[in-house]
Amino acid sequence: NIRLALNYATDKDELVSKILDSKGKAVNSPMIGNILGINNDVKTYSYNPNEATKLIGGKSINLKMTTSTWPELAAVANMLKEQWAKVGVNIDIEILPTPELQRAIKERNYQMLLFGEILTLDPDPFTLWHSSQRRDPGLNLALYSNKAADTLLEEARKILNSLERAQKYDEFQKLVIEDAPAVFLYNSYQIYGQTKDISGFESKLISMPSDRFANIEKWYIHTKRSWSR
Repeated sequence: NIRLALNYATDKDELVSKILDSKGKAVNSPMIGNILGINNDVKTYSYNPNEATKLIGGKSINLKMTTSTWPELAAVANMLKEQWAKVGVNIDIEILPTPELQRAIKERNYQMLLFGEILTLDPDPFTLWHSSQRRDPGLNLALYSNKAADTLLEEARKILNSLERAQKYDEFQKLVIEDAPAVFLYNSYQIYGQTKDISGFESKLISMPSDRFANIEKWYIHTKRSWSR
């Protein structure tokens, strides 16, 4: 109930607007939308402080959130603290330098972790959500465990057909969203400037910075032929 309450108590639109200057979008799933044809029509926990208060049952709850010194995450932590305080959840923010944060993650020594993850354009979320990855060096930082979800992840990584794999991931994301092991926040945009002189740049989805060069062999510049004497 506490995890559900935190989902309902989170105003993702405010985070995107104030933290990202509207250069991003709220997310509601462990999977990236528009990748591999994965369904975007999933259950969402819309901002609803009244529902959050009801789930908490009028109690005052104290939680500790661990995050990094990266300014964006520190700003998010403070905004979440403000939002959640409205429904009776008090947050003590622990900001750790990289070496200490890495140790806390390695030892899973945190009550609540505010962190980011990167999915490639052909995502395999096995290391992020399979129950076997709950301990280091696995990256299941939410310590999520669901046998049905495990089976779907195991089956999906064996399937070459993208449509069939997308179906497995769709079933997987629905399980995770229902269990609410985490509060999914937002996906920031990767914005890169490109001179108008270059044509052929068609990348729409960029996961890693290097992805912007994915079709570089198709780039070209219009030139003029001239006769010289």
